[in-house]
Amino acid sequence: MGSPLKITNKEKKVSNRSAVFGGAGFIGTNLVYQLIEDGQQVFNFDNLSGLGNLLNVAELMQQSRHSFARCDISNPEEIRQALLMAAADTIYFCITPKNPQVDSSLDNFRTFFDTVVDWSKGMSDAKLHKIVVVVSEHYKLLGSYAKMYSGLLKLLDDYASEGLPISSLLVPPAFGPFQQPDSPISMIIYRAIEGETIPVVNSEEKVSDLVYVKDVVDAIVLVEKSGKISGHYHLGAATPSMSNLEAADVICESLNEALPPPVGRYQALIEEVETAPITSDISKDESTLAPLGLPSKTSLKEGLKKTVSWYLNNPRWYNQSRTRFFYLWQNPETVLKIA
Repeated sequence: MGSPLKITNKEKKVSNRSAVFGGAGFIGTNLVYQLIEDGQQVFNFDNLSGLGNLLNVAELMQQSRHSFARCDISNPEEIRQALLMAAADTIYFCITPKNPQVDSSLDNFRTFFDTVVDWSKGMSDAKLHKIVVVVSEHYKLLGSYAKMYSGLLKLLDDYASEGLPISSLLVPPAFGPFQQPDSPISMIIYRAIEGETIPVVNSEEKVSDLVYVKDVVDAIVLVEKSGKISGHYHLGAATPSMSNLEAADVICESLNEALPPPVGRYQALIEEVETAPITSDISKDESTLAPLGLPSKTSLKEGLKKTVSWYLNNPRWYNQSRTRFFYLWQNPETVLKIA
């Protein structure tokens, strides 16, 4: 990768200009809103080809502290243009491989960081002090991440040894505002609102590791402010947990109170389904975050109630998402891996 870069690591420095790659996706969107609320100038980049949704950041488009541009992280020229545009002191990389099982899953990471290296070398006054790579597990792909994640950590360590100020954060499947119907929690909410049957997989089992997205954002900001270069951090799930059926009941009860159905209760839509359990193949150790002073997390019950309330209070976003991602919530087997 060439000679080491001369970039000073100022661990406690607070970022003023941030670039978020994947900033129109689920976690990226929530991060962008928080950074702007914190008073930062945010440059938001996304190629909008997957679950990224421009409507997520529509209300930010007129804000002076937010700029959006399309950027494909497989295209070095688009990456260079984005880096020049942002001149950021912090970069957040919120793009996880869509298919972590394939050997090429890290190719875009290499393209991105090679481009950052070249850009940094060409900028004599580069002030980049932190790159935070956020790796988010997805419920459907649990059991598929170990090989990719191991390779990613080695890759990031290699770039860090060359001078890039990289830290990483691994987070379990998240839920909350701006989530499309591509996970069990959002699937339940969409189908309940639309009066469709609600498939609850392995109802008596504890829910898979889940964390409220606002807690994910808090952890990302914490890693940016206090994390060590080459540090790899893990965020744990919300506790205490509950069964899959109990989680569905909390969602249904929240909807019963806020949006009563014409007849009966939303729980009547629940259909229990048995299938092979899906678990993570990565061993997580949340103690890695403890030295940074991680605040307490939102309980699963509270997070579920807040999520339902957000969907109901944002009908324009929900209606657009319901139409755009019609296939997902109409075909839960493609999301839940129901045989």
